[in-house]
Amino acid sequence: DFGGRFVDVDTRAGCAAPTDRRRGVRVNDPRSGHGFWPYLLPYFSFLLLAEVGGRAPEGAWLWLLALKPLVPAALVAFFFARGAYPELRGFGAYAKGLPLDLAVGVASAALWMAPYLLLPAGLADTLGAFWPNRREGFDPTRAGAHLAGLALGLRFAGYALVTPVFEELFVRSFVMRYAEVFDQRGDFRSVPVARYSWRGLWVSSVFFTLGHVYWEWWVAVPWVVGTSLWLYWRGHLGAVVAVHAAANATILLAAVWADGPLWVFV
Repeated sequence: DFGGRFVDVDTRAGCAAPTDRRRGVRVNDPRSGHGFWPYLLPYFSFLLLAEVGGRAPEGAWLWLLALKPLVPAALVAFFFARGAYPELRGFGAYAKGLPLDLAVGVASAALWMAPYLLLPAGLADTLGAFWPNRREGFDPTRAGAHLAGLALGLRFAGYALVTPVFEELFVRSFVMRYAEVFDQRGDFRSVPVARYSWRGLWVSSVFFTLGHVYWEWWVAVPWVVGTSLWLYWRGHLGAVVAVHAAANATILLAAVWADGPLWVFV
């Protein structure tokens, strides 16, 4: 139900409650219905497009590279305009810590790549799917060398700008909070964002890890636990979105700079 109602947004709790119409701000009440779609649709549309991309003809690769970030971004923008995601609002009060968020993101990117670069490459023979094949990965020249710049721009938009938003909304706003209430038939939106609970931490960590390929699990677990602790400390979802965006941007820029051995991370 997306019928228009008047709401006042409480960004600290990550929810919204109806208030006086005389305030004059018309948005849609994100507390109507179960509230799942703004979190599920962007995330699973991306997974669906990734699956389609793996089966599509080679000539469709560049188009799907554009659609993969465009569709989730459009869905997030649509739901945001309709009053969803109060947890993304009000970041201005936390913005003083943004440089530190970005620094944490850069450091976490180094930690994500370090084990695979420092440990012997021969481990691939022992660990199989749990170790990366450095001959695989993103190829910006796949649609032709003359389109490499466009391919990189599209990949950057998806990897560093769009994915951190919809993935954090799904994992650390929806899953983390829904884990606390699913067995009580409660409304996850009544649970404050960035409130620590053991159940929310481990369930969201499992979901995040399963969203990555096998060989990334070694680093995905400590990364998601560490950045969840950062979220609890900072108190706003925007902080961990910034960490995630900085981490992904750093990995992609490192892959461009190295020009070969790091594309597997992208």
